[in-house]
Parts: sequence; C-alpha cells; structure tokens
Amino acid sequence: MYSLGVDIGTTFVAAAIARDDQVEMVSLGDRSVATPSVVYLREDGSLLTGDAAARRAVSHPDRLGREFKRRLGDPTPVLLGGTSQPVTTLLAALLRDVLTSVTDTEGGKPERVVLTHPANWGPFRRGLFEEVPALAGLDNPPTVTEPVAAAAHYASSHELRDGEVIAVYDLGGGTFDATVLRARDGGVEILGSPEGIERLGGVDFDEAVLSHVNHASGGVLDDLDLRDPQTTVALARLRQDCVLAKEALSVDTETVVPVFLPGRHFDVTITRGELENMVRAPLETTVTALSRTLRSAHVDPSELSAVLLVGGSSRIPLVAEMVAAEIGRPTLVDTHPKYAVALGAAILASALPDPSGRQYAAPAAPAPAPQAPAVATPPTRPSPPSGPMPVVGPPSGGFPGARPPGPPRPVGHQAAAPVAPPRPAAPPAPRPQAPQQPPASSDRATTTTITPGEQPPGDTTTTIGPRGGDPGRGRPAGPAGPGGSGRGGPPRGPARHDRDDRDDDAPTGPVPLGPSTGSFGAGSPPPSLAAPAQDAGRRRRRRILAVVAGVLVLALLAAVGVLGLRLLGASTPQEEAADAPPPTEVAASVPIPTLGTAIPVGQTPGYAQVSPNGRLVYIANRTAGVVTVVDTSVNAVTATIPITSGPPQYVTFAPDGKRVYVSVFDDARTIAAVSVLDTTTNQVVATIPVQTRPFAAAVSPDGSRLWVPNHDSGSISVIDTASNTIVRDVPVAKNPHWVEFSRDGTRAYTPNHESNLITVLDTATFGVIAEVPVGTSPHSVAVNPARPLVANVNFDSDDVTMIDTDTNTLVATIPVGDNPQEITWAPDGRFAYVANNSSNTVSVIDAQTQAVTATLPTPAGPSSVAVTPDGRTGYVTTIQGGVLAVLSLS
Repeated sequence: MYSLGVDIGTTFVAAAIARDDQVEMVSLGDRSVATPSVVYLREDGSLLTGDAAARRAVSHPDRLGREFKRRLGDPTPVLLGGTSQPVTTLLAALLRDVLTSVTDTEGGKPERVVLTHPANWGPFRRGLFEEVPALAGLDNPPTVTEPVAAAAHYASSHELRDGEVIAVYDLGGGTFDATVLRARDGGVEILGSPEGIERLGGVDFDEAVLSHVNHASGGVLDDLDLRDPQTTVALARLRQDCVLAKEALSVDTETVVPVFLPGRHFDVTITRGELENMVRAPLETTVTALSRTLRSAHVDPSELSAVLLVGGSSRIPLVAEMVAAEIGRPTLVDTHPKYAVALGAAILASALPDPSGRQYAAPAAPAPAPQAPAVATPPTRPSPPSGPMPVVGPPSGGFPGARPPGPPRPVGHQAAAPVAPPRPAAPPAPRPQAPQQPPASSDRATTTTITPGEQPPGDTTTTIGPRGGDPGRGRPAGPAGPGGSGRGGPPRGPARHDRDDRDDDAPTGPVPLGPSTGSFGAGSPPPSLAAPAQDAGRRRRRRILAVVAGVLVLALLAAVGVLGLRLLGASTPQEEAADAPPPTEVAASVPIPTLGTAIPVGQTPGYAQVSPNGRLVYIANRTAGVVTVVDTSVNAVTATIPITSGPPQYVTFAPDGKRVYVSVFDDARTIAAVSVLDTTTNQVVATIPVQTRPFAAAVSPDGSRLWVPNHDSGSISVIDTASNTIVRDVPVAKNPHWVEFSRDGTRAYTPNHESNLITVLDTATFGVIAEVPVGTSPHSVAVNPARPLVANVNFDSDDVTMIDTDTNTLVATIPVGDNPQEITWAPDGRFAYVANNSSNTVSVIDAQTQAVTATLPTPAGPSSVAVTPDGRTGYVTTIQGGVLAVLSLS
C-alpha cells in the first residue's frame, strides 16, 4: 500500500514513494537515486532507458536520445538510429521502466501515481503530456505542476500559513521555471503567469566547463580524432569529470579536472570564481524571469516569506546570492533540491482519496457530469477534513519518518550569513474586482480550493479551477471577471505568446487539491462538487443543455467559416497569426558558447545571414553558384536556389525579410551585379549591374536604399530598392569591403581594405565625416546594438579594433586568430564573434573588458558568423568544411 510520485526531468528521472506518513526516494540508477533521462534504440527496435542506455552511448551515439523533453510539441521527431521517434514515445519508455522498477522493488503496483510537469506549459503541451502515461500503461493519473510539488515537499516540514506567499525558483538540468504560490485553505494557488526558459540548465553549465578545459589546455581537444574509439571513451569520461567538477565547486572554492586522452594526461584547475564568470550571464536571465513572474502576480518582493530554490543547479552558491540581492528576501534550499519535486509528488499522491481500482492497469471510471450554475453562488468555507491529510501542509509534527529529513536550510556561506535587506514595500496597486462578485477569501481569485474528502454543505456549488465553462471536460463555468472573460479575478494584462505555447489558458488560478479526472494542478481542475436540491438540479441541467447547444451551433458556424476561407484560398486568422513573426525576446549572451551539431550545406558556403524573423538562414555558396536556405527550427536545408547571374558572394536581407540582395562576382572580374531574391518564391526577380566586384552590402533601416561597396573602383553604389536602380555612386578610399549602418541610419561605416581605414559617412549628404586608421587590411565592421562601439577585423594583422562612435577614435586593439574575416555582435551587445579564417576558430570578445573570453574550434575555413535575432544561436559558414557550425550563444 503505497503512493508514487514521478518527476521526469530533462536530464534525469526521479521517483519517490509515500507510505504510512513516510516519504522516501526510490533508487532508480545503478549508482545514484535518479536515473538519466536517456533512451537507446536497440537493433530490434526496442528501447532501453537510464543507465543501461547511457552505457551504450559510447559505441553507438546515433542511437541515443537525450534532453528530448525539451522537444515536446516540436513537430520534428527525434532521430535514433535513422528512425523517427515521437517524444511522447520516449517519455513513455522512461515512465514505463520507472513503474516496472518500483513495482519489482515494492512487490506490487502503487495505489496512486502523480506525475509532474513544468508550470509554464500551455494547453498544447499539457495535452501531449497526457498521452505519455497511457502509452506507459497508466490509466489517466493526475498531474501536478513542478513548483506545486516542490511547495508540497517544503510544506511537509514547514507549515504554510493561510495567505503566505512563496516563490519557487526551479533551475534543473535543462530548463528553468519561476512560479509564485500562495497558501490558501490548506492548498496552494498559482499567482500570475509562470515564467520559463526552455534551454537553460545544468547541461549548459557542463558544456561551459568543458570549453574552459579546452581553452585552458591550448585547444587540445580540437585536434582529437573522434573516429578513434579510445578518444570517444576518453571524451565521455572527461565530460563526466566536468560535471563532477561543477558540482564540487558548489561546496569548494577550487577543484581539478583530470584529463585522460590517448597518449596524454594532465590536470586543469578551475576555481569557483571562474565557474561563476561562465554562468553569471545566464543566471541573470533567470533572476529577471523571476522578477517578471512577481510583477505578473502583482506581488511585491516584500510580500514573499521566502524564495524556495529547487533543482540540482540551484545548489550553485551564486544562484542564492543573485536571487537574494535582486529580490531582497531569504532564499531556502532543501537538503536535496534535486529530488524535491519527486518527493512532493509522492506527498500529493498519498493525499488522494481511495483510488477504488484506479491502479495503473485498471480502467478508470467515467467522471460524473458536472452541474454548474450560470453564476456561481457564494462559496462556503468547508469544515476541516477528517480524511486524508491535506495536500500541502504537514500533519501534526510533520513527517517524522520522511527521508531525506530536516527542514530547508538557508543558503549561504555560513548559517548566520545575512541576506540582502528587503526592499521597501511598495504600496499595493488597487486590484479591480469583478462586478457583482460575492466576497471570497482571496483578492486575486474568486474560487475556493477543496481538500480531499471535503464536501460543501447544502445546495452550494463551489467553482474549482481557473478556466471558464467547459461541460465536455467537467469544468464548471466560473463567474465572469472584468471584461467578461469567464475567469474570476482581475485582468491579467496583454497575453504573451511564447515559444512554449503559453496562452490565456496557462495556469494562473487556484490549484485544486482534490483528485481530478485527468490532471492535478493548474489548468485541469476536477469536476464541481455539489449537492443540489432536486428542482435546482433540473434547472441547472436545462441550462447546461442550452449552453451545450449554443456551443455546438457556434462551432458549426466557425467550421463553415473556415471551410469557406479555405475554398476561397484565404488564410484563417490562426494561420495568419502563425505566419506573423513573434516578438523577439533577446537572450543574454554568454562568454563561452557551446558547439552544436554542424549542418551540411553544400560546397563553399562563404557568407550567411539570418532572416529578420529568425526562421531562415540564407547562405551564399560561392563556387557552387547557389544560395542555400536552412530552416532554423530543424537546422536542415529546405531549399537550394541557383543564381544564374554568377557566383554568389554575399547576401543581405531587407528589414521586412521580403527581399534578399545577393552580391555576385567572379574571380576573373568579368561579372559585377546584385541579384534580388523574392523570399516568398525564392526566385530571382531582378539583377542590377554595378561598377566592380560588389562585396557585403547593407539595406538602410527604413528599407529604401541598398548600399553596395564596389571593391575595385573605390566607391559605394546607392540603389533605390523600389525601382532597383542606382541613384548615386559615393567615392571612398581604396577597396571598400563592407557597409554597416548605425542604429538610427544616419551613419554608414565601411572598411577600406588596402587603405587601412574605416570611413564614416553621413547617409543624408553622402559626405565623409571621418576616416579612422586601424590595423592592416580591415575586412568587415559591426555596429554594437547597445553601446557606442564599432568593431572591425583586420585580416592581415590578426586583430580586432574597437572604435568609439561618439568620437570616431580607436579605443582598443584585441589580438584574435589568424586572418579574421568577419565580426558579428550578439543582439544584446555583450559579446562579439570573430570568424578566424586561417586558424579555424571563432573568437568571443567581451564588449566591456574588450578581451577574448573563448576560442572555439570550427571546421576548415570559417568565414562569417550569423546570429538569430533572439541571440540564442549562431551559424558559422566554413568555406572548406562545407557546413554551418552551430553555436549555442545564450
């Protein structure tokens, strides 16, 4: 007789059982409590998981899948051994093996099972996740959000007072979540909109440590033969040692990474300060996300009783320091933050009522039909339960036998270390109330949370859950909030549609504490609990039938409308919204990016640019005579466009993304033109002759002018983009290579290759404002998006020079690799990326310190770096390598 909680994380799976008021972890791994979230595809098509799968990764890495939880909702399947595997199938394999292991260990199946998922998942991914237990043999188990599970574990040793507000900062192996919770009536409710960062966690910090080891050893890893099995094994061991070093620095100030390579053995020392420098920038983004969550919840930091740190990566001491400094409240971390979610899920499972045959091999009884009134009657506070313990909040004295024991401990260097003083409390903003709403126990919601075993007395119907009426899924209609939204409480402000499908149905209201028909937590509440009189019941049933009939009529009309649009060839509003570029949120760049899997793109890829919406990369394949298009969502080639006018050398986008301008010339200097590509059809719609070899052009910020540097004639052709005609030729110093506009479009910068100058031009008068002497053979320039800086690479002096745009003076010279060919800034302006053509590396330069922070290996002949508008990914063209090297920049 036991209950089971399962936390399927990005990097590991953990499970806990609750029995007789005792909660303990279940050992799933060979050498640890948790097991890796990895899956291996055998030759016979069966799936191995956990440690057994990880052991086979060395010999057949193409058959191993890891970190695929991040891919849930991505239409592109995971490829294992050349075959497509849905993410739901892989997650189900992990869950199935957990259930088998626990059943074998305990000698029987669990009575109740609760699964967890991130709080910021929207309805789409929550729906996909509901398929996972069915594939694993579980029959409709409840689910709970990870922060609610963590709060349940926290409450098992720390009684939460009614109305107490805590924030949950969850930094795990692969993702980050921030949630604000408030205790109410023996349960908790989610306030505001949870924030999430999809690709940020311990695995990214592990890669940063590995890059540090490579950099500190002079790039020794760059020359390894990855086809050698001994090298593969050595690298796998080195990665594990990097993980152990990262974890050791949470308790020590210095550690050593042993490096065992074929024929070589040495040690690399790493300090806590060095690790903190690597992870500080991404941690800043998590603290910012936490602050946004507080604002969306209308909670001042002074209202928080504490910030609960969960997830394995929250053990990094810098996390607590940064959170305390920003929020000004105590930060608490469990003795085992890595397992807090699984332990809390087990506690929640044990609080469910008698399952009555709801074990995972048995069919579930259908849920009773809800009976919801058109307007909810005033809720009545129920009497204290006499049945199972409340979901959140310990029994008398907590759980004496719970393992691991002990209350959460303050985070810091010493037990008595002070935290940053709390900020002065701001006066609370007035919160609008719904018209004609009855009084409620909360000023942010108009619902009452029911603990297990409770039944409202009399004829009172209690509305549960944050959503509006949905008779088909057992959700009673709630009273309309301001503006008639169908949700109680104040308006939430503008909806944000992020990549993780968050929308107005994201969990924001109270979290029910009783069992549900398919989920447990925000977003999927259980049916209403009511004991209506006979006449009232008949009236309510008639209302429900009327509502259902109305909904069916509206659905039919909507379907007819959509069909009509399709017959006419028009797009539906949803399709138009899907085609519209999403608002770009720029990620914080990091000093040491990580290398991803290279993308084959054909011969001689010399230059690339990312489309303004970030969805496509256009690449000039010079000798091949084509422009290659890569889809950034799948990192694969989706089109190859022949350029019949000549070899394409450079590409540049119009600001609206509808045109791409291709600089075309040959080595014999017989061709000099700019071809215009329509990105809707990927067809050349015009070809504009220019004076001599056109190098890297640029379109003015307003899109009206294309400036083309003519290398051999010492001039810049200014082209009207509406008519595709040259309107002016501007003389400059010898051999202009590049054009880059200032952010406001009033200045243009061009490097003059043989003149060793950067020319600054007034775009209104076409006059020369300044000529700044730099190094030997300046090749490209890049305007910093956040600072008054222009950076340029000097091809023959192997360095980068920084120019102050306020004074047009040189302020720094930074040595980089051999023959730097192109430089690009991160969208946040923190770091620049330099393609070193002859040394086969990319250098990363810090804008503040103006020093190189990392040197990354690339395939042969890196020639340009293109960065997505959100700053998360960089694409490096490699002329000899024939691939795009992929960099994870944030």
